[in-house]
Amino acid sequence: MQEEVQTKRSQAAQELKDREEVERELSVVKAWIQETRELLFNPTPDIDSLLQELEVVHGDVITYRQNLDKLAEQQQSKYLDLYTILPSEISMQLAEVSLALGAIEDQVQYYFCQTQCCTLSRIHEVSEKLKAISAKFKDKSPEVDQAKEEVKSLAEDLDCCGHSLSELDAAVQEFGRRNPLLAKQLSDAIGKLSEMHHHTTRLADCRNNWLKKVLNSDHEYHEMLDFIVRWSEKAKSLVRANVIWNSSVHLQEQIRMHQAVLRESRKLHVDLESMAEKVELLSEVLHVESMSQQVCELSRHTEELQQSIKTRLQSLEDAEKSMDALECEVKVLHVALEQVQSTLTSPELARQSLKEQLLQRQRLMADMESLKQQVQAVQLCQSALRVPEEVMPTLAICRTALRLQQDASQLQHVAIQQCNILQVDKVPPQQYSNGSTRKNHKEITDK
Repeated sequence: MQEEVQTKRSQAAQELKDREEVERELSVVKAWIQETRELLFNPTPDIDSLLQELEVVHGDVITYRQNLDKLAEQQQSKYLDLYTILPSEISMQLAEVSLALGAIEDQVQYYFCQTQCCTLSRIHEVSEKLKAISAKFKDKSPEVDQAKEEVKSLAEDLDCCGHSLSELDAAVQEFGRRNPLLAKQLSDAIGKLSEMHHHTTRLADCRNNWLKKVLNSDHEYHEMLDFIVRWSEKAKSLVRANVIWNSSVHLQEQIRMHQAVLRESRKLHVDLESMAEKVELLSEVLHVESMSQQVCELSRHTEELQQSIKTRLQSLEDAEKSMDALECEVKVLHVALEQVQSTLTSPELARQSLKEQLLQRQRLMADMESLKQQVQAVQLCQSALRVPEEVMPTLAICRTALRLQQDASQLQHVAIQQCNILQVDKVPPQQYSNGSTRKNHKEITDK
């Protein structure tokens, strides 16, 4: 009985020692659980530091759970050999610690998920920025300078997105090494984001290339526009100016001016077609509705001006031809009248005999027929003059033609009178020679 009692005392002492050992191990785990709870309840705001701490906690949780499972298994086996059940105080503590470890592991997983969600949120934010940049790259601007500023600003935003993407990619790779399962979704999102960034970068390059072409096209467009506007102003001034009908010389000057303006307009059609092509190119990055309308209006306006100039030029050419013909005929008539007048007023004619004077004047009468034909030619040219009726009375050439016609009629009348006088025998030769002839000479000279 003493041996039995001694054995039971030894067993009891060993049991106490084993339970103390179990309690020490559980107390270590409980202390760690308490510290970890304080850490999880007050997490550091820095994501990278938090992730590192969570990685350590997660590793410790796994280790403690493994140790706890091993300890529980040992206790179960021990008491099973003793043909008894695990004491309640041990089983309750094991269960309590196991639940606490499970709660911490859940909390760690929660923070991992939060971190994952935070990263996904940042990925989504960068994705939305890239979508907005891509949409703006496709938008059109009202003018080239604004397009340049927008492209510059968008390029800066794209660079910022590139830096953010690099940071996210590095963070996801680090996170993936520690949490391969959780990181898969992030890695897929980063891959899609990288593809979107690459596409947006290509879009930016295309936009920049188009903008370089547009800058040159816009410069050429405005050069042609300036030329057409200057020509239009010159053409409008020419069309609105009053025609000077005074002489063929003035008409010739105006014809040359109209011809010069028309020569300048030969390249207008080519320029307008080229401007339309430039507008088509500019439409890739600019709103060109106003420019297209401008080209259409310029085309219509320049065509109207060209037609007006052609019409005026034709009128001027017709007027110049008829004016030149009239001036030639008037000049011929003037020369003929001067010759007749010179003959009638010649002092030598007054010194001739009456018979010779009569014969001379009779010959002049015969020559007067050609003078009459010349007067008719002047009248015909005057009637064919291609100038407005309202300006004809103001033309010097018309007044000269009328005066020459009157002079021709007067000279013919004087010649007839002188012939009639010379044919009258009753008139003394000396009286006629010294009186009437000098009087008629003076009248003709005055004319």
